[in-house]
Amino acid sequence: MWRFLLLLGLLLPAAAVAAPGALLNIAVASTGGAHVRAVLELLARPAVVHAVLTDYAHWPLLFPRGLRIVAISQDKAGVETDVYVPRRFLPGEFHLITLSRETAPGVLETSLIGGDFLQYRRTWILTPGLTSDETRAELEMDVQLKQWIPGWLFTLVLKHELLEHFGKLQAEVVRNLTEIH
Repeated sequence: MWRFLLLLGLLLPAAAVAAPGALLNIAVASTGGAHVRAVLELLARPAVVHAVLTDYAHWPLLFPRGLRIVAISQDKAGVETDVYVPRRFLPGEFHLITLSRETAPGVLETSLIGGDFLQYRRTWILTPGLTSDETRAELEMDVQLKQWIPGWLFTLVLKHELLEHFGKLQAEVVRNLTEIH
């Protein structure tokens, strides 16, 4: 068992770019679906964070390596993205087609259209932080793959991927902030 955990540690390097102070809770149901709740404090106004999260063409900068965007289209319903996400521990990719829209000021909602997922719903709620140059970003997400994965492994991979995503989001927010000034 310890060899497996050591190997797993080598395959999933520590999320060195993880957002400091991110609160993350992942609960996996017996059905295989995961519910994620996270809270981040980002060093920019909500408008800057919103701009980064809705810059769909640059999403690969926000996620762990290998995310591929196949298509982005926008209409009155929202923005449809067709992406491929690399699998961990297996060759290939997961296909994910989503619709993103702003349902209220500061609320970005993404829902599943199709692909290799049974469920995928992601909501970002962006509110001003303690100062005018900070954002409190709350993430609520439900995700379930069509492919069965042991709950402990799904939790481990999801946690690693999300912490890396939060770190990259923080870095991109800061980069966009410096470009604005």
